[in-house]
Amino acid sequence: MTELTFALLKYGFLALLWVFIWLAVRSLRQDIETFSPRPSRSRRRREREAHKVKSEAPQVPAARSSAAPAPGRHTQQPTLLVIIDGPLAGSSVPLAESEITLGRAASNTVVLDDEFVSSHHARVYLDAASGQWAIEDLHSTNGTVVNQQRINRPTILPARIPVRIGATTFELR
Repeated sequence: MTELTFALLKYGFLALLWVFIWLAVRSLRQDIETFSPRPSRSRRRREREAHKVKSEAPQVPAARSSAAPAPGRHTQQPTLLVIIDGPLAGSSVPLAESEITLGRAASNTVVLDDEFVSSHHARVYLDAASGQWAIEDLHSTNGTVVNQQRINRPTILPARIPVRIGATTFELR
């Protein structure tokens, strides 16, 4: 074999090595993005739109404050726990008198197959003192986020407030 053939083989193998490294790094990056608990694009878009509506909201409640149906609407108890983002998006669990547990273990009411969720992560229950639904983090490793704030004690959970556990977001309706 000639010296030119050896040079072509050497540079060919070098190019193949760099292609392999590039493919490995790209695959790792995609895996990290897939399993990261950051919100999806659709959820971030909804939150931006909701934030825009909130900034414009002071004009709307002033017009409705004299209407009678508005106060009754806020006192109505939620009847469903609805998963709005994550692997189980679109599913719902009816709220009954018993508590709803969330976590990875099969014994939970809502089983979340996510590596960022503890086996017994949180529970949603009807608070006897206030008569409202509350959520309690069961000393999970990664925590429970209610309305973009991590909680460390039982918290009253009004309707339409987002709760994030791992990659899953739900709310009461």
